[in-house]
Amino acid sequence: MKTLLAEWHGQPQLEDARRIREALVDVLAKYEVAQANDFLLAASELIVNLTRYPNPKPNQLCLRFSRDEYFWWLELLDDGPSFSNFSQQINHPDLLEAAESGMGLKLLASCFDDISYVPACYREDSMNVMLLRQPIGKGPQLKRVLVVDDDPVWRAVLSGYLDGHYQVIVADSVAQAFQLILQDKPDLVICDLKMPENDGSVLFDWISHIPQVATTAFIYLSGCDDATLIESAVSRPIDDFLHKPVNKAELLQTLARVLLRRQHLTDQIQREVDQKITLGLHPSLPDNIGPFSCALRTVAPESGGGDLVLLRDSLLIFADLMGHGVQAKGFVYALAGYLRGLCAATARQQPDVAELLAQVAQGFDDDPVLQETLATITALELGAGGIIRVANAGQPQPVLIRGGEITRIPVDGPLPGLLVDSYHALELELLSGDRLILFSDGYLDAAESMPEMMITQLQYSATLPLGAAADFLMQETLNRAMPQDDLTLILLEKAEG
Repeated sequence: MKTLLAEWHGQPQLEDARRIREALVDVLAKYEVAQANDFLLAASELIVNLTRYPNPKPNQLCLRFSRDEYFWWLELLDDGPSFSNFSQQINHPDLLEAAESGMGLKLLASCFDDISYVPACYREDSMNVMLLRQPIGKGPQLKRVLVVDDDPVWRAVLSGYLDGHYQVIVADSVAQAFQLILQDKPDLVICDLKMPENDGSVLFDWISHIPQVATTAFIYLSGCDDATLIESAVSRPIDDFLHKPVNKAELLQTLARVLLRRQHLTDQIQREVDQKITLGLHPSLPDNIGPFSCALRTVAPESGGGDLVLLRDSLLIFADLMGHGVQAKGFVYALAGYLRGLCAATARQQPDVAELLAQVAQGFDDDPVLQETLATITALELGAGGIIRVANAGQPQPVLIRGGEITRIPVDGPLPGLLVDSYHALELELLSGDRLILFSDGYLDAAESMPEMMITQLQYSATLPLGAAADFLMQETLNRAMPQDDLTLILLEKAEG
C-alpha cells in the first residue's frame, strides 16, 4: 500500500517551484532517499514546464511524495490541458536553472526508468498526473500483479498467495482498477468477473483502447455461474479464466505460464520491429556526392531508433532519433518517413537549409506523433566549388580539419519541439586538403569540449586516405569503450580534379 509522505499545493510559477523544491529537500533528507537529486531535478523540471508550455496555463498543481514497499513515488497533478511531451536540451550546474531552460523527457528518462503520464480524461478528479518512481532497494524487481475483487476476503486470500512472489496491488472496483492500471502499469491483472457497478469485461474493454496498457496480461478469476456473462467474457482475447476457489499452487503456475508466454511474444515482436526499423534507418552514403568525396562509418549498440542519414541531390540530412521501447521506436520510424518526404519535396526547390529545419521544427510543434519523438538534426547543402551551407538543430558541431588545425564549426540551433523555429545557416568552403567531420553524440556529446586525445587522433587521421581515416577514428572510439548511443561518423573532403 502506498503511503503519502508529503504533499504541496501551489500554482505553476517559478516562485512555487522554488518553494516546493526547498521543502522537498527536507523530506528527501528525512527519509534518506538515495536518489534525492533525481527527485529534486524532476520536481523542478516538471513544475517549470507547466509554467511555460501548456496553453492555457493550469491554475493549480499538487506535488506528492510517497512510498510503498518497493518504490519511492513522485506525482505531479495539474488542472491544465493534457500534453504528451516535454522539451529537452541544456546543461547547467544549477538544478532549477537547468529546469527553467527546458530539458524535459530526455533528462528525466536518463534518471527514471519508470515514468507514466495519465491525462485528465482518464481520471475521476479531472487532473493530469505525471508519475515517476525509483526502486527503494537494489536487485531485481518482482513483477506487478493487480488483484481486482469486490470481496475483501478474496482480495486478502489472493494477496497472501502472491506475497513474496509478486508485487501485489489491490482494487475493490473496476473504476479503481482502471486508475491503478494507468498509474502502476501492472504486468498482469487478476480480475473478478461479476462485481457491482461494472463487471470485469468492462475493465478489459476500457484498457484495450489505451495503447500504453492494452497489452497487459489479463486473467479472470471468478465464481460466477452466469453462462451469458462468462461466454461474453471469454470471447475477449484474455490470457486465462480460473474458477473460484483456486489453490495457491494452481494460481502461481497459471501466472508464471501467462507471464512467460507474454514475455516470449513481446520479445518476438520486439525483434521483428527492431530488425525492420534498423534496416529502414541504417545510415549509408555513396563515395562521391557532387564535388565531394565521402566516407561514412556507423555502429549501433542496440536495434531500433538511432542515427538517420538522408541524401537528396545536394541536400544531406544527418539526424539522431531517440526513443525507448517498441512504441517510441515506432515514432522514430514515423519521423524518418516525415524527413524523407520533406527532403523529397524540398530538394527540387534548391532549399535553404535553415528554412528546412524551420519546417521540421514546425512539424514537431503541430504533429502529435512527432511530439513523442526526440531528435537532433544537421542539414547541409553541398554546393559547387566546395561550398557547404550548414544549419544545426541540437547536433554536435561539425569539425573542420585544415592544415593540422582542428576547429569546431560554430553553428547551433534549438532542438525541434521547443516552439522555436528560428535557424541560421553558416557557409564555409572546403579547400584542397580540408576535411569536414560530422558525428553523432555517440562520438562526442554536443555540450562536451573536445579532449586532447581526440584532437590528436583527428590530426593524425588527416594524414590518411579518407576511408582509412574514417576506419581509424571509428576504431579508436571503440577502443575506448563500446558507445552507449548510436555512433555515426561522416567525413567529407573536396574531390580532386
